[in-house]
Amino acid sequence: MQPNKYQKIVLEDLRSYLARWQACKDPAFAYRVHWDEKGAARMPPYQPHPHNAPQICAKVPTAGGKTLIGIYALQEILNALGKRRGDPRLCIWLVPSLSIKDQVLNRFNTVGDGYWQALQTAFGGQRSVLSKEQLLAGGGQFNADSVRDEVVIAVLTYDSLRAKNKDDRKLYQQNGALASFVTDVAGNEADDDIDPESLVAAVASLNPVIIVDESHNATSELSREMLARLKPCCVVELTATPRKGTNIISFVDAMALRDAHMVKLPVVVRNLSDRATVIAHAIDLRTRLEAEAKAELANGGSYIRPIVLFQAEPKNKDDSLTYEKLRDELVKQHGIDPAWVKIKTANIDELKGIDLLADNCPVRFVITVNALKEGWDCPFAYVLATLADRSSAIDVEQILGRILRQPYIRPHGYVPLNMSYVLTASAVFSQALEKIVAALNRAGFSRNDFRTPDLSQTDSSAPSAGQPNNTATISDLFKPELQPQTLVNSNTNVSATDGVSLTGGTTTTDTSIATTLRCGEEASANLDQASANLGGQYIAPEQREMMNSYPLRNDFAAEVSNLLLPQFFRRVPEGSLFAETDGGTMLDRDMLLERFRLADCDVNDFKPNLADGGDVAQIDLKTLNADGMADYEPTRVLLKTHEVRKLRDYLATLSPESQRKQLGGLISNWLGKMPPLGEPDLRAYIDKLLNRMSAAEMEDLLEQQHVFVEAVRKRVRLEMARYRRKSFVHWVRTAEVFTDACYALSSEVHPVELYTPSANTLYEREERARSTNLESSMADWLATAPSIRWWHRNHQTRGFCLNGPINHYPDFIVRTQRDTLVLIETKGEHLQNDDSDTKVELGKLWQDCVGRGYRYIMVFDQVPVDGALNWQDAIDMLKQV
Repeated sequence: MQPNKYQKIVLEDLRSYLARWQACKDPAFAYRVHWDEKGAARMPPYQPHPHNAPQICAKVPTAGGKTLIGIYALQEILNALGKRRGDPRLCIWLVPSLSIKDQVLNRFNTVGDGYWQALQTAFGGQRSVLSKEQLLAGGGQFNADSVRDEVVIAVLTYDSLRAKNKDDRKLYQQNGALASFVTDVAGNEADDDIDPESLVAAVASLNPVIIVDESHNATSELSREMLARLKPCCVVELTATPRKGTNIISFVDAMALRDAHMVKLPVVVRNLSDRATVIAHAIDLRTRLEAEAKAELANGGSYIRPIVLFQAEPKNKDDSLTYEKLRDELVKQHGIDPAWVKIKTANIDELKGIDLLADNCPVRFVITVNALKEGWDCPFAYVLATLADRSSAIDVEQILGRILRQPYIRPHGYVPLNMSYVLTASAVFSQALEKIVAALNRAGFSRNDFRTPDLSQTDSSAPSAGQPNNTATISDLFKPELQPQTLVNSNTNVSATDGVSLTGGTTTTDTSIATTLRCGEEASANLDQASANLGGQYIAPEQREMMNSYPLRNDFAAEVSNLLLPQFFRRVPEGSLFAETDGGTMLDRDMLLERFRLADCDVNDFKPNLADGGDVAQIDLKTLNADGMADYEPTRVLLKTHEVRKLRDYLATLSPESQRKQLGGLISNWLGKMPPLGEPDLRAYIDKLLNRMSAAEMEDLLEQQHVFVEAVRKRVRLEMARYRRKSFVHWVRTAEVFTDACYALSSEVHPVELYTPSANTLYEREERARSTNLESSMADWLATAPSIRWWHRNHQTRGFCLNGPINHYPDFIVRTQRDTLVLIETKGEHLQNDDSDTKVELGKLWQDCVGRGYRYIMVFDQVPVDGALNWQDAIDMLKQV
């Protein structure tokens, strides 16, 4: 099971943050730089934790695949920390309940399950998944060797570490089965109140990665102390509703889930006249959905058996419609087969052992009160019918999320099968809606994600004194851009006989199934259009609130709306499924490595300078470009003295050929994967390097593993860069690649540091240049130059790029008064390097391909590289073109 598009974005956000943290060793500074790069100028600062390790969070709505993200997040963390076979690799996977713990353990260990497959992809066969009982048993499954031979994932509940009962206190008590960890514990600064021979002491000595699932359930001071005791190297929280002060590194927007077919949105809400009508409507709606599901199955679709969740009332008064009464009513008055109805409450669990997704399962109605919470997943649940007394405010917060998961993670031909439904009978519908909004918020969604036909369409009453007029009409609710403040005035008075009026006007009286389905279909079409307008670019509302947003200037908006900037495409056969434009697909730099074989590269001039020692160079996060950040992986390969001695003694017993073979395997493991290179090619190259080394040089290698591995990594990247550049030039000359106008400038930008207002900036405000004095000087000149129609400071990771052997983001995009579009890259003298040569060559090839209406210039203050200009020559050109 591979992550989908938005899940990959979450993992890219994590990878980016981890690289910055590893480079600067400051989780707070890395966090600030992370959000500055995303344009979130007002993101609250990083909140430190007692354990001092990075503790970060991904905000992912319900049904967004948090568990899958967690699996690949663990892989990213281990890679970033350089943890490899031979290092302790322990993950404590914390979940909020026993039912979720059992579910995760089962799926992680069931061969062929999607999560099992994800673990297989991430770690191969070198992993084991253990329960608390297996950890306590120690022995062959959990010992000092097993955590170094494979990745060990221990799935525990929060409560087991909070030690509330006798069984859980065993984690803190002396345990002779864990004697193999005595050396690790001795080398760890343990808490005084923890037994050094306990499981918690053993875990803390290994500095585990901690994944906290549904982390909003672990917010107490006791929970913070629990994490601190474990001395983690990194903590990743996964939740739909992060608590205040959480260090969120990635937000997932609800529309991204809908577009990935993970959830049934919109939620269609109906407010009906009484409980009897709710029950009848739920039965009829479910019957209609099942009929359409059967028709779709007959046409090649998947099996779906829609289920209704009835939320009965608790036993708190004589006339309440409890779960027993409701089952009797369904069976006796509506003729429902008793086998179709099951009860799930705190004390009754008729769902235990039933596979609700099985073709032969008869269940179509589940009656609960509030027992269906996190961890209960059934994609066939489509309808939530809440049966609170008409005068009572409904409480759906705990269970609304249970009907949101989409069956089979794909769209279904019958549109209403792609939505979910809530049925109520509330005399105070405004309050009912606010409860539904709260439930959506709990699941990580918003009030923009539901629609209802049961609102009045006329506003015949003024808001009460001191209250804003926030009442929404039907047309308001169908607007994709609906903002939170435009929904309802929760203080509006509603009489019991009005039914659903929010404004004092008349209410919708059509309670037919057709109205329910028509409402959903219209809302779905609106969301489809909203999605198309986004073009796959999602920014969650919470993130947008932290960003400065400035639109295109009115003077240039019409012009820019028709402007498409050319980028490089690779030619593909006519009619190819991969064609994105006429005869081509967007060029990716790794396409240029198609015929590259690392093992064929010359190694005669490779000199790692092992005798000089040294360490991995730190990097300046502020000047690191997108390619550099993506490629940078700090090397953490350093054997302990006794390990070096043991390995040297072992190698001394081998022949020179066997020594090189053993070292080749070690170096390959230390180096890790370097996609898109295949591991056999990488290993063959390492063997080629070792074949040139003397016995003395191989001894030096053991002493300076980190230096050697970093030298190999840099050399491999250099060889790939050279080959990409050579291939690109050849492909341009042979018309294997061509340019096509495809890149549209955004309708708004999100600068962090603002440039002084200028009448000819493309957007109302532009990002202030920070990297070089020359870049600032160029911005100042452009702002006052009569020859410049408009200019824009291009973002260095999120803007327009020239996609070739590297992804090059020019500093400025400029349009002159003579209608020439110019890309400008500024370079301080200290930045003159091979990268400059590649960029200027790429820019000139782009200019040659796109024609005379475009220019590319690289500007140096004084002495340029070949093909670039000095400051004065560049200014003269900009005045003329």
